[in-house]
Amino acid sequence: MDIKNLSIIELHEKLKNKEFSVSELVNQTYKNLQAEMDSNFLVSLVEPEKDLDKKFDESNFLSGIPFVTKDNISVKNTLTTAGSKILSNYIAPFDATVSQKLKEANSIVLGKATLDELGMGGTGLFGFNGEVRNPKDHSRIVGGSSSGSAYAVATGLVPFATGTDTGDSIRKPASFNGIVGYKPTYGSISRYGVIPYAPSLDHVGFFTRNVTDAAILADATFKYDKKDFTSIDNTNEYFKNLNNPNQKIKFGFIKQVEEHMSGKLHDDYQTICDKIREDGHELINLDFNKQLLDAIPAIYMMISFAEGVSTHANLDGINFGLRAPGKDYADIMKKSRAQGFGKTVKRRFVIGSYQLKSSNQEKLLAKSKKVRRLIIEELARMYEQVDILILPPALEVAPLVEQVMGTDIEERKDNGSVFLEDVLILANMNGMPSITIPFVNYDNLPIGINLNAKPKNDLLLLQASKYMEDLIKKVVVKGGDFNE
Repeated sequence: MDIKNLSIIELHEKLKNKEFSVSELVNQTYKNLQAEMDSNFLVSLVEPEKDLDKKFDESNFLSGIPFVTKDNISVKNTLTTAGSKILSNYIAPFDATVSQKLKEANSIVLGKATLDELGMGGTGLFGFNGEVRNPKDHSRIVGGSSSGSAYAVATGLVPFATGTDTGDSIRKPASFNGIVGYKPTYGSISRYGVIPYAPSLDHVGFFTRNVTDAAILADATFKYDKKDFTSIDNTNEYFKNLNNPNQKIKFGFIKQVEEHMSGKLHDDYQTICDKIREDGHELINLDFNKQLLDAIPAIYMMISFAEGVSTHANLDGINFGLRAPGKDYADIMKKSRAQGFGKTVKRRFVIGSYQLKSSNQEKLLAKSKKVRRLIIEELARMYEQVDILILPPALEVAPLVEQVMGTDIEERKDNGSVFLEDVLILANMNGMPSITIPFVNYDNLPIGINLNAKPKNDLLLLQASKYMEDLIKKVVVKGGDFNE
């Protein structure tokens, strides 16, 4: 039974037409996942329930559909490690709200996906259970922190997977793997039961095979949740209205970003932009404050590292997680954290703690928050001129492991355009919805294209993304060359 590389819609149609049953689909998917365990993309498998066929509802696209979930998202009575050794024995006692919503839709979780430890990393190399490599070329990174989730969808093992995105942890891996990565408006999906990294930046989202599937998942999971004080009501009829945009769309591209793009990728972007104009839509060149763009990596580090060390103060080896022996509370905590955390997390915690010292808060952390506010205001000014902001999620295919091994965001060299590595963080600064979809392939390695809309304009973003997805299929031929 060939079930790989099928979308939610395609699997649903086959289930509805009785080409196979839910139990057959789930059991075969489980076997496929099990056969790939050596790739480290899963921390653990989740045994499927019995009598799955009785629950199938042909009116519900997600009914009977298997998926994997990032291992910082709680699933009741299931190992939930957040990619960290210190939580390698933690069994979640409850479902995260997003897990509950997917369960209510009768979708079936079959695995907990690897991530860079506590969501800190963009490579897939920092999970405690081993490296996750790019399935298209194992000498390259898969991207992170949602590495295992991206791997599962890119290899066609499951039609969708959950992820979390604090800087670009869904959208950049999507670019490196030729799939869709969707981060909705901040608060659209409850973060209750999701082990945090930096709460003011964290978003829950999805990897899918196409934009339509992302709309289906939005319908199922966008719910106000009183258990999450950042939750908002962003419900809509996303799937129903996906193909019905009622307006010509104003697209925008930031001049300072385009200036640093060159070669074939620049030409390919120019071609797709020309096609957008030919279809009667506008495309406007936007002038973004260059100083604010250059500040993105530093502001991200200031805020996320400080929030990260604060939110993980409870990982002390006392109440849960691995505990190292010690003579007293302080000794147990020191040894547990020393043994339980990896180098990247320790480094970020040290930097974050330094900023949280009372003598440094005003000088460092408070200033970073003020600059974040300026970035948010600059984005608001952009959206007075355009509906959709186009960004490059990456300027190159997935890097070689040897190029990034042992490096982290704070260790990058400034080459005059350092913001381009981290430009997707803009969407975490103001919480706007953001999606990466497949764009071009060079030597069979993909690079995506990223679209953004102002907060709560998720429907317009998905509509524009569906339009762009269809347009790319029309004008791009295999290998990344464009039809003239």
